[in-house]
Amino acid sequence: MTQTLNDKLNGAVELGLLKKDIPDHITENLASTIALRPYQITALERFLYFVEDFPQKPSSPHLLFHMATGSGKTVLMAALILDLYRRGYRNFLFFVNSSQIIEKTKENFLNPASAKHLFRSQVRIDEKPVEIRAVDTFDATNTEAINIHFTTIQGLHMRMLAPKENAVTIEDFRDYKVVMISDEAHHLNAETKKTLSKGEAEDKASWEGTVSHPAIRAKYHDKILYDYSLKQFREDGYSKDIELRQADLPPTERMMQAMVLSQYRRKVAEAHGLHCKPVILMKSKTI
Repeated sequence: MTQTLNDKLNGAVELGLLKKDIPDHITENLASTIALRPYQITALERFLYFVEDFPQKPSSPHLLFHMATGSGKTVLMAALILDLYRRGYRNFLFFVNSSQIIEKTKENFLNPASAKHLFRSQVRIDEKPVEIRAVDTFDATNTEAINIHFTTIQGLHMRMLAPKENAVTIEDFRDYKVVMISDEAHHLNAETKKTLSKGEAEDKASWEGTVSHPAIRAKYHDKILYDYSLKQFREDGYSKDIELRQADLPPTERMMQAMVLSQYRRKVAEAHGLHCKPVILMKSKTI
């Protein structure tokens, strides 16, 4: 099997080729409360090397940051948007699988009063103020602003199938340079799973095809720019300590055991003056 993109970049690391200074237009425009962690700096170094020096870069790159939950991927996205703006991009399409995530992301990107706001109150690039705006379409957008269209994957697909006025259509991608950013990108893989549900099998014109079906079919062999696993995240001391407990019991008894153990932990915590609200997730193999 040929080398993956991640393997090639690991080789470049050994040759000392990936060391890059994170530019001021990134560090000076992220929120003052954000201090980039070493692995986030590594991810940005890989991106900068790829766009500036990688000899096999395609004309329209499709890249994936494969990083542990909680490692600050949204901060990384904000940094990438700032850098891509500096490189001449003005229009960004941000799509996820859930409308709840969309609303949370809008707060983080657009609301300076949000505790998790990602940018300085005044973004300045090349000595000019830059507005960060949510837009419904890329027609007549501000050519000096960062214009972001937030949508769900399914909503984007429906607008491609049934275009309507004052909404993003396929013409936007023909007429403008658009950076497509997906959070929780594993949700794009519905059509290329080994087995499809009845509904998925019937819907061959799925939203996955709207996003980038040929690239998804090829999977991520030449797409993973940086791989930062949960194991590494935990070993670096950023994750909470995790304990796994297994029980060779039928599902009903296993669920009851989880509930009893959770309540026991709650009572032990309360006995020490710690009040918590336990949460249990019951997960099916197929849902």
